[in-house]
Amino acid sequence: MKIKNICTASGRASYRHVLLLSCVLAILTACASTRQAELILTDHPLVDRIWDVKKQTFIERAELSQKMLASEYLLLGERHDNMAHHQHQTWAIEQLHVARKQAAVAFEMVDDRQGNLLARHRISSVEQMIAVLGQFKNHWYYEQRYKDLFSAVLAAGYAVVPANLSRDRLKQISKKGEDGLPGAYRKMLKQVSLSDRQMQSLLREIKASHCNMLGDKTAAKLALSQRLRDAVMAHSLSKIRTPLKVFIAGAGHVRKDRGVPLYLANINKGARVLSLGFSEVDADKIHATDYARRWGGKQLPFDYVWFTPQVKRADLCEQFKKHMQQKNKHVK
Repeated sequence: MKIKNICTASGRASYRHVLLLSCVLAILTACASTRQAELILTDHPLVDRIWDVKKQTFIERAELSQKMLASEYLLLGERHDNMAHHQHQTWAIEQLHVARKQAAVAFEMVDDRQGNLLARHRISSVEQMIAVLGQFKNHWYYEQRYKDLFSAVLAAGYAVVPANLSRDRLKQISKKGEDGLPGAYRKMLKQVSLSDRQMQSLLREIKASHCNMLGDKTAAKLALSQRLRDAVMAHSLSKIRTPLKVFIAGAGHVRKDRGVPLYLANINKGARVLSLGFSEVDADKIHATDYARRWGGKQLPFDYVWFTPQVKRADLCEQFKKHMQQKNKHVK
């Protein structure tokens, strides 16, 4: 697969390592994303079971559907490359449509620039929508991953709402640190401060997602970007005027302890928020409660967890290490 302009030079030394790491991981992921992801552990005993975190019991789809219809904010957290997650999200949209529920759907995968562009078009097909979104280069792979979900949203007549800031704007805003943020954003973060335990959990998650190869300063900057995105996306959701607001995002953004729900609770106290996380199973974990440690706590940070098969993925960190070893050989 040929990829052009996926990396750009940066004059900031503190970002050079993370730019290189993110660049190589993006290339490896992009190449893998051109193929249909293989699902494994399909016969795991937890697959397609839905866990009620508060009641500590499994529920059926029909009960989950009723809970969704009674909510004001429905947050659906995914692994972006897992098609089982998108199939279940599509099912959720169809349930709302059948029940004639008035709703709008906000996407982490659609930013403010794309939203402005969508607003200037009368979207009549999913192909047109994907073409409009694709006018801005990104890594979301709409055609491969989101086409069926987009189709269900359009068939239901639901508005597509941009929830995110563009990557360039986010980077520009956050590079000066929290004290240098615009007043409105700084206020959002100060009103919902994270505890030391929550911050340490976030930093560990960020370092792990970058192969534990980030320094503390760089990880702190990325943590600020993550918090800012959660606050901005919560603000985007709060401005939707339909009775039900649906949010499609990575599972980390819909966790109740430090994600979008935390900021929504500050903006709209008493709002009926339902957080549903789609979780891939592990071969050695056969009880729902075994998965809490994956999220850095003693309890799963969602209202409900829907267990799914796992995507068979290459070890990108191992590939990155091999890439660097090969590079160093040529330097010598």
